[in-house]
Amino acid sequence: MSNNVFIDPHPFWPFMKVLITGGSGQLASYLFEEMSSEHEVSGVDIRPPVHEPAMGRVAMGDIRDVEAMTSAMEGCDAVVHTAAQVSVQRSTEDPSGDADTNVMGTIGVLRAAVAAGVRKVVYISSAAVYGDPQRVPVDEEHPLAPKSFYGASKLCGEHYVRAFGSTFGLEWVVIRPFNFYSPRADPSSPYSGVITKFAQAVREDRPLRIEGDGLQTRDFLHARDVARMVTMAVESDLSGETLNCGSGKGTSIIKLASTFSDIFPEKVRVEHVPPRTSDIRDSVADISRARQVLGFETRTGLEEGLRDFFQ
Repeated sequence: MSNNVFIDPHPFWPFMKVLITGGSGQLASYLFEEMSSEHEVSGVDIRPPVHEPAMGRVAMGDIRDVEAMTSAMEGCDAVVHTAAQVSVQRSTEDPSGDADTNVMGTIGVLRAAVAAGVRKVVYISSAAVYGDPQRVPVDEEHPLAPKSFYGASKLCGEHYVRAFGSTFGLEWVVIRPFNFYSPRADPSSPYSGVITKFAQAVREDRPLRIEGDGLQTRDFLHARDVARMVTMAVESDLSGETLNCGSGKGTSIIKLASTFSDIFPEKVRVEHVPPRTSDIRDSVADISRARQVLGFETRTGLEEGLRDFFQ
């Protein structure tokens, strides 16, 4: 395949039955919106949904319960595995609990998928598997050296996905999102990302707290775009691929604060605080592989996405 030519891997896809683990989460809510018009989509989670698109679609269940997961996957063609413990801080405080959810839970999902005869699993991993970038942008061949227990558990999950694929013939795609955001993230959580924290600060007329000089860069994309890429992977004939999911553009935290200021010129104040220990300086995705094999590009620009918080 030429690097400059995109060949559509799914010119025609059939109606499918899809299960989303972590069905009450913010990403799952956008997946329900993205997929439900074409497919029969349901979810499973240990907590009830709070987002409208997931209402009435999510059953209660623990991903470590293989019997319950097998029952939930009955008749499914594909599973999107979003359920995870996602806090780096919490993984440091309780590495065993983090591994129990992210490793043993992923094994439970994979065992159930094989038992239920599911054709494909799309596993939502994380850019945390890369650790400190040795080069930017970060491509999928970048060395894998996670700094956090969270990153280590997500990478371990990737290895199990690949091993179940080679052992049982399960089709799989691993997707590594970078910094995705949406108004559906919980602003009260201490683990919320910088965009969610900035948006909440604007609402409450507090200064935007920038750690260090603010020149550190991140690759921000809206959860809606992540959901669209995941849907493309589910509907495609693609298997055995690992793909970055990002915008391919780096935005400094200073620039992010400036964009908030453009939206609310009279409300935004900035306050510099000491830098975080061991903070990654620059993290930007190389998305050329996703562009080549799926034709993926982000559609929601940063300013448009930020305005979405205040509609």
